[in-house]
Amino acid sequence: MVSIPFTAVTILLLNLSSCLCVRNNTFGQKGFSSALATWYGDETGSGSGGACGWEDDVKYPPFSSMIAAGNANIFLKGKGCGHCFQACTYQTLVVSKFIFCSRQPYCSGKPVTVTISDECPGACNDVPFHFDLSGFAFGSMANPGQDHNLRQLGQVDVSYQRVPCSYGGTDIAFRVDKKCNPYWFGVALEYADGDGGFQSVEIAESGTQNFVGMNNIWGAVWERDIDPSFQPPYSFRLTSADGKTSVANNVIPQSFAVGQKYLSNVNF
Repeated sequence: MVSIPFTAVTILLLNLSSCLCVRNNTFGQKGFSSALATWYGDETGSGSGGACGWEDDVKYPPFSSMIAAGNANIFLKGKGCGHCFQACTYQTLVVSKFIFCSRQPYCSGKPVTVTISDECPGACNDVPFHFDLSGFAFGSMANPGQDHNLRQLGQVDVSYQRVPCSYGGTDIAFRVDKKCNPYWFGVALEYADGDGGFQSVEIAESGTQNFVGMNNIWGAVWERDIDPSFQPPYSFRLTSADGKTSVANNVIPQSFAVGQKYLSNVNF
């Protein structure tokens, strides 16, 4: 197994014991791509929030420990945070070459959804696409009672395909950076439906709609230098990577605490 840090993209990895179909989607993907899947940490561990700035949120819904780190082609220097991928199970255009994880009796052949919440560097880049899953997520690909035996394999081949993200009604969340001070404000964004990524994030101070741009400094974290007179509650104008816009009003309260997460009432 590979024991490496962790990221933020949602994928659906599939351990296939039967043939699957090809489906085009809104992101222009054509069929499945192959990848290598490994696992890290404790056998039933939840992983970590890692390089997307989500910290321990990965333990709880809607992530629920179903997370993975992606190599460079998946993490995309942080731009991959929030992207979603899914395996297709339609019985039309059969692609038999994507029969992965068919090692019986371990693999269930059922799809498993994980969110990329970190980067998997080093040896993960020895193959074009590599997902390093939490122990819990890796074991979820197994037949009942076979999760330990599947983990003992260390790695399996999988297929994946990008699709729009859907967090089941959970709205976009804002985790305030622990380094915030009267002159600097930073926040990590989570749970964006649709494309999953952001083209731009803008912030407005209390009582105004005068939005000013923020900078994406790493992972899912956006920041801006501010003046002490720039006071909360803060509102945000969010533009997804595919051009959709949503305004989250007064998300960050006047008495906000650094390190805390605040839920909005909007999503894409």
